[in-house]
Amino acid sequence: MDVVVKIDKFGRIHLPKAVRQEAGAEVFVVRAKHKEIRLSAVPTLDEMFGSMPEIDMVKFRKQREEDRRE
Repeated sequence: MDVVVKIDKFGRIHLPKAVRQEAGAEVFVVRAKHKEIRLSAVPTLDEMFGSMPEIDMVKFRKQREEDRRE
């Protein structure tokens, strides 16, 4: 899907809803190289670990929060 967007005076780009839905993500990595800017969807933890059913995501998140507090 190709869409023309404009950067506002604050440096923001509005991504139309159809584009966001197509990407299926809310967080993106921005890569700028020469005259090209590329947005790549960042997978959620559930998407990354979904292929690893032996990982208990509730336990993983709890441990992650405990580690962040230390």
